[in-house]
Amino acid sequence: MTPTRKELFPRWQKRLLLAAALGLALTGMGQMPIFPRYYIADIPGLGWLGDFRVTSALHLALATVLLFVLCAMATAWLGAGRARPALSRAGTWRIALYAAVAATGLLRVLQNGDAPFVGPHNMRYLDWTHLGLAVALGVFALGWGRRAALSATARDTPRAR
Repeated sequence: MTPTRKELFPRWQKRLLLAAALGLALTGMGQMPIFPRYYIADIPGLGWLGDFRVTSALHLALATVLLFVLCAMATAWLGAGRARPALSRAGTWRIALYAAVAATGLLRVLQNGDAPFVGPHNMRYLDWTHLGLAVALGVFALGWGRRAALSATARDTPRAR
C-alpha cells in the first residue's frame, strides 16, 4: 500500500508540531524580560512567564518535542520511497526555516556548554539571528502556513536549476 499525502503525516503530528511551535514562541519571548517588564507576569496564572528558569527549561523541552516531530515527519517522508510526494515551494521554505531556527538554537545550546563556538562579543548576533529566523517562521506561518507542504503536481515543486 502506498502512502498518500493524508496518511503520510497524521493529524496528531501536525497538531503536536503546532503546539510545540506556539509554546516555543511563548517561552522564547520569556527568555527576554518582556513579561515582567510589561506586567504580563502579574496577571493571575501567568506568573511563571516571568521566571527565566521555568521558561528556559520549557523552551528546551519544547525544542526537543519539536525536533522529535520534525525528525519523525522527515523519516516518514523519506521512507515513502518512490511514492514520496514532491515538496511544494511552501514546503521547501518551511523546511529551510525550521532547519535554520533549529541550527541557531543548537548553536545557542552548545554555546552554553563547555566548548563555546562563538566569542562573547558575537553572541548577540547569534541571538538576533535566532530571533529573526523565529520571527520569519512566524510571518511565513501566518502568510503561507495553510499552503500544502507536499504537492501532487510537478508545477508546484521548486524549479530545477
